[in-house]
Order: sequence, then C-alpha cells, then structure tokens
Amino acid sequence: MENDTWTCFIPTNGLIYSCLEVTDAGCGIASQDIEKLFDPFFSTKSAGRGLGLSVALGIVRSHGGGITVQSEPGHGSVFRVFFPVLTEAVPRQSEKVDSVPESEGGGTVLLVEDMFMMRHIATKMLELLGFSVLEARDGVEAIEVFRQHQGEIRFVLCDLAMPRMDGWETLVALRELSPGLPMILTSGQNVAQRRVGDHFKFPEAFLSKPYGFKELFDAIARALAHKK
Repeated sequence: MENDTWTCFIPTNGLIYSCLEVTDAGCGIASQDIEKLFDPFFSTKSAGRGLGLSVALGIVRSHGGGITVQSEPGHGSVFRVFFPVLTEAVPRQSEKVDSVPESEGGGTVLLVEDMFMMRHIATKMLELLGFSVLEARDGVEAIEVFRQHQGEIRFVLCDLAMPRMDGWETLVALRELSPGLPMILTSGQNVAQRRVGDHFKFPEAFLSKPYGFKELFDAIARALAHKK
C-alpha cells in the first residue's frame, strides 16, 4: 500500500526553512483519518480531546511555518514541521505584558480546564496579569470550587470541551448560582462552530486557542466591562 500524505505547508519563494522530523513505528494512520488529524476535537482515542494537533498547527502557522504528515497503516508515521529561517540577526525583545488596569485587575479567577498543560500555562499567564487563580479540572469540580469561594471570584475562564460537564453546561450552572458572573469560554473551534446548538445563555467573551497575552488581556477586559 502506498503512503498517504497530508500537508498544510506551501513554501514561500525566497525563504529558507528548517525542518523538525518526528518518526514513529506505530500502527500508522488510516487513509480516511489522515486529512482530519488537525481538525479540532477529532480523535480516534476514546480518552482523547482531539485538540493537541490542532493547537500545534495553530502555533506553527503563527510562526509562518507548516506541517506535513506521511503515514502507512502498519508501518508508522512521519511528521515534519517546517519553520522559516531568519537570515538576519534580530534583537531579542521580551514580550511586554500589560497589567490589567488597577480598576479592573487583581482578585481571583476560576480557571476551568481539563488538560493539565493548558491549565498550567493559563494559570501562569493569569498570574502575570495580576490575578490569583483557583483551578478546576471540569465543570463538576468548578461548581464545587465556586461554592466555596463565591465571594472572591471576579470571573471564570472556562474550556468549552470537557468531560462530565462541558463549558456550556458549566456556564448555565454557575449563572444559576451567580447571575451576573462574567465568563469567558475558550475553544479550538471558530466562532460559528462554538455557537452551534440551542444556547439561551452566552459568555461575555470567547477566546480562541491557542491564545497569547494580548488575546487573553482583551477577553478579560471585555468580560469585566459587562459587569460595570
């Protein structure tokens, strides 16, 4: 059987690219699945959330690169990640992180995220913006944490796709406890996909994954502005 190949990489003329190649000797990828690998929430594993490769592709594309996949069932897969190479030295500049204005910043955030690494990164980002963070791994845990700290929590940053209770269900449950609670839903889906379904309550802001400090800062500002 011939190898199946998928690519989202179209080189730009005049640029030089470096390539990171990762090869495995696993079971390979079925031909009907290879084009869906990077779709948000696509997974062939019952325990998977289907966001890892989607997030990875978003990060690579944000740097002007791309990814190709070559696989044959029963013979493993080859992932190649391409990044443009800088031909001139660029002065290193640390990313400037604005703090939330004093009138809006500070206080406690409830972060609801089932993926450990994304929860860890989001916590560090929120702390750099001046917030204290309470963590929950899903909606059920979030409700329990909120009941214990309801008087402290200024807003909630909540993932959309989670086990046991998803972001929409968590939003409704928390709004029952606190009708004016500002909420931000995060997702690897686009805006149109996020709004699919019958929802009678909406968050103050949506935040697309992956996000940086500016996107997070802007979402927080929008969420808190609704409370004024």
